[in-house]
Amino acid sequence: MYWPYPIGEQVSHWGPVTSTVNFCEQDYYVTPYIAEFINTLSNFLYIVLAAYGISKSPSRDKVVLWSYGLMGFVGVGSTLFHGSLKFSTQMMDELGMVYATATALYSILTIDLRQWSRWLAMFLFTSMAMLTVVHCNATEPSIQRLCFTTMIYGTFIRCYMLIKRVKDERVRKEMKTIAKVGTGFYITGTLIWMFDEMRCQDLKNIRDVVGLPWGLVFEAHGWWHVLTAVGVYCYLVFVEYLRLALYSTHPLSTMRVAWRLNFFPHLELISNDPRKRI
Repeated sequence: MYWPYPIGEQVSHWGPVTSTVNFCEQDYYVTPYIAEFINTLSNFLYIVLAAYGISKSPSRDKVVLWSYGLMGFVGVGSTLFHGSLKFSTQMMDELGMVYATATALYSILTIDLRQWSRWLAMFLFTSMAMLTVVHCNATEPSIQRLCFTTMIYGTFIRCYMLIKRVKDERVRKEMKTIAKVGTGFYITGTLIWMFDEMRCQDLKNIRDVVGLPWGLVFEAHGWWHVLTAVGVYCYLVFVEYLRLALYSTHPLSTMRVAWRLNFFPHLELISNDPRKRI
């Protein structure tokens, strides 16, 4: 089974590209309605896992639910961006990543700073508003990437410090497992994205040789979406568990981690009868 990639510029239903960045995937080679086919479809996992996280959340913690919701928003924004390559949807994608990370950072910081939660929310909201104005008027995304990376590292370090305070050995072990799985997926996805940027022409050459549909496997940025979606989802489950352990008064003895397909954890409330699940 082999179909060659189309040659030359393809017809676009959405008009000319206006985004300031474009990725390694060929534009509009499958349909005139989707600019980057795999980069667009791969974002649906963000949306699916966000909905799954909301539906499975036992704590119904508003901050956690907002975090899941913004994860889904990232998926929607990235889908629209890669599907159209318009500047407006690029802003939705890039700023959505920062908004979601800021919410996750807030959920971690307020474990110890609950009395300052309103001021912290105002500070982060103001910072995100300023970043939005600056980024929308910037010619390249360096400031957005700097803020995003700084918050990622900040949340990672803070989580590492907080998990040491969890006294229940079983709970701490389950948290570490979720964290390791999520971190592994996220780092692998990031490395693939970096490889995609550095070796784009090599990947294009491979795709030209193998043709369609096999060339779709070598759309590395799409793998970044899939792997980081799992990594981010695991992180949000980890944060919810951490908030239950250190922020909530809910007894952890009635809580456990359940896994779906060995990659997708969720928290599960259990009754005294082990045959029943709440």
